[in-house]
Amino acid sequence: AKMSRTEEINKMTENVYKGVLDQFNPSLKNFVTMGKYYEKALTGVTVAAKGYFDALVKLGELASDSQGSKELGDTLFQMAEVHRQIQVQLEDVVRKSILSVCILHSFKQKKYS
Repeated sequence: AKMSRTEEINKMTENVYKGVLDQFNPSLKNFVTMGKYYEKALTGVTVAAKGYFDALVKLGELASDSQGSKELGDTLFQMAEVHRQIQVQLEDVVRKSILSVCILHSFKQKKYS
């Protein structure tokens, strides 16, 4: 049976898309893998940052209790607040990167399985 012109064009288009996706696959796989490593690294940074923040707050509390180092305590609390804001932003980046890796991984599985 002879294909209609529309069927030929559809087949050619599918072949072009398949060729593009076959070329895209190694880069996508690498991106997903690196995204997973990145997420693990950021999770480790988050844990370390929480410990750092807690230590800063504790030092600020100790310094604030002492009359002679109240100014130091205030400075440590300010540092802790800036650090907390940075940490909130970092956690947002982690959430977004995890989401993008999950979406791309899902895309990859649908296209190449």
